[in-house]
Amino acid sequence: MTGSNSALMDRVDPSALPSSPAVRPGDPAGQWTDGGVALEGFLQLLGRAVKQLHTYPITSPMCTEAIAACHKAFVGLEQADCLVLRVTPRAFLVGETPIGAASIIEHELVRRLHLAHVASLDIEPAASPRDFTRFCADVVRCEELADTKTTFAELLADHGVETIVPRMAPRPEVLDVGAPPAAAWDLVKRENTRREASPVVGPTQYLYPPDKGWVRLDPTAPADTVSLVDMALLVNEPADVAAMLLRLTDDDAVGPEGGEQALERKFTDVAMLFASLDAPLAQMMFGKLARAVLAISPARRQALLQRTILPGLLDGRPDGAVLRDFPDADLAESLCLLLDLETAAPGVVTAAMHRLELPAERRQAIGALVEERLQRSEEPGQADTREATTDHYARRLIKVESTEGKNFAEFAAFDLSIDEEAAASIAQVGNRIASTDFVVTQIDCLRRVVRLEPNPATAEALLRRALLLFGDLDRAGRWGDLAAAASQFDELAGELCEARPDVASAIREALAAFCTQGRVLALLELHERDKSSREVASSFVKAFGLSLVPRFIAVLDDPSLTSRAARLTPLMCRHAAILASGLAAHLGQGKPASTRATVRTCGFAGAGYESVIGGQLVSTDEQTVREALRALARIGSPRAASLVAEQIASGTHFARNAAAEALWHFPPSQRAPQLRNLLRREFVMQNPPIASMLIDRAAQSGAGDEIRGALSHLEGLRFRFWNPAVMRVARKARELRCQ
Repeated sequence: MTGSNSALMDRVDPSALPSSPAVRPGDPAGQWTDGGVALEGFLQLLGRAVKQLHTYPITSPMCTEAIAACHKAFVGLEQADCLVLRVTPRAFLVGETPIGAASIIEHELVRRLHLAHVASLDIEPAASPRDFTRFCADVVRCEELADTKTTFAELLADHGVETIVPRMAPRPEVLDVGAPPAAAWDLVKRENTRREASPVVGPTQYLYPPDKGWVRLDPTAPADTVSLVDMALLVNEPADVAAMLLRLTDDDAVGPEGGEQALERKFTDVAMLFASLDAPLAQMMFGKLARAVLAISPARRQALLQRTILPGLLDGRPDGAVLRDFPDADLAESLCLLLDLETAAPGVVTAAMHRLELPAERRQAIGALVEERLQRSEEPGQADTREATTDHYARRLIKVESTEGKNFAEFAAFDLSIDEEAAASIAQVGNRIASTDFVVTQIDCLRRVVRLEPNPATAEALLRRALLLFGDLDRAGRWGDLAAAASQFDELAGELCEARPDVASAIREALAAFCTQGRVLALLELHERDKSSREVASSFVKAFGLSLVPRFIAVLDDPSLTSRAARLTPLMCRHAAILASGLAAHLGQGKPASTRATVRTCGFAGAGYESVIGGQLVSTDEQTVREALRALARIGSPRAASLVAEQIASGTHFARNAAAEALWHFPPSQRAPQLRNLLRREFVMQNPPIASMLIDRAAQSGAGDEIRGALSHLEGLRFRFWNPAVMRVARKARELRCQ
């Protein structure tokens, strides 16, 4: 791969061309056909869909209807070939006709796409509603891409859209070379003449795309195009060349050590450019490169030598040629770095010196310096350090962590010493492969592929394969492994919920499809078996989570499973925090049995479900009302207490008595304010039996202090001879207050 023909040409941005007004029906040109009107209608609907997705959630009916109308209009176009829309600053160009200027098309579509540097859109006839949904959602996010390296085309591809393809406008880097001296241009001219005279073997290969950058030169410069090799001659410092190459890969060196960072990352490319020059010129440029390497900080220089230069020298690549221009002391020190990485260091150092093809006198001098270093390393007290250093680097080379990528460049560049222990470990590899749990391994592999797959249709096919393997674990009774695998898929759905919601939805639907009624009943039996089995069942519930809810409700509502349904409720209550949200969404849709179990589970879930439970206080089923009151008492929050008090004040006769009993199960801090609020004069006049029961219960439980302050207003009612029930309440209030 060479850069000798990597031209960096000036380009004209097609999106910068001026647009002309669209030709409408009745205009003399007569270019606007019925098909053009239909196309404009489709684009207007597409613009409205983008506006709806900018305003409402992607799953809202407004967005769904807008996408459906857009797709219907697109199908009505009856396009046999791909629809190509060129993007200008104000309108789409179809052929040579602009569409959409000063309309919703310009404001919602064209403007956003132009800012995202989209040159054209290719929409294939097979585009689906999902493709349009993802396209519109990503168009809304166009403005966020300005501060990132991600293009709109990459964003759309990440979401698995293959039928709508954006063609990005070139975004070349502008590289300022300035005004090089005439001598530099003479070198460029002579080098170009030499390359043109050399025979070209095979196709031209580029280090970077030819239109990736523009070169800013002095207007009097005698060149129309500049290749990477030309630029390497025109730029004086190799570090500056490396920085320019780094910019061509859409990256910039940052911080005060930006030049050193660029040279470290692009050293191989710079060395390749210099190696393509004529031999005397290449030697001069490698001398500059050597001085640039010696000028960087010691830590970066050592890392560059170990990872790039020394391995390149041993492999015969151009990277190692820079060592020839190192001073003798620096060259010997660099070669001695091999001592820290290889147990057979003397042999490797000798091979490295041979690769450099040094003159005999210099090779002898370098050999003497290296020998001196070897002798120092063998002195007493140094051997242990030498061995410790070797072991340290060996362990560092073979250490692999899943949290970050591992670069094996250092490890691959040196010989591998295999002792008896290493040989025994290699011999055991086959046995370990044979003992691999293939089912679990395949499931893990499928999960990793689903994580990378943006297309939901392909993800669904992978998930179907995973469910078959889930079934193998189920039939083998490996509930623990099944729960662990399902938990990993559930976590994956949570990770992809924002980036790829359709794939996340496919994962959750697959988990729900696996949770059949038979597996729920088997889970119930496992939960009741013993303590260890109960823990396995709990892990299963945690793994599948809300996917179990529909099957739980089906079991609860099945008349033939009444006995088992009663044993299912404790399992649901034990995992109320996981299941409550899904159960609450189905509340009131099933039979009384599932409703009562759901209400009870929501009570165990705690605060946040008071309104959901309170909605069942108006049920005609008395058991459901009692269960709702008990659930509110179990929550014990101020909101739950106020709901119970409302039933006491305005509920049915049955609900009042049950609520009055339930109120006493609340903590005193929540119960006392409700009691004082209820024992007002108006409530007592309308509900003397309930007021009498509350006062009696307060006296029996020793909670008179909670309501004593509210009883003074009731004593005057003891003289209402025409209302004996009210008189009895007043006398009880007087007696309790005087205690």
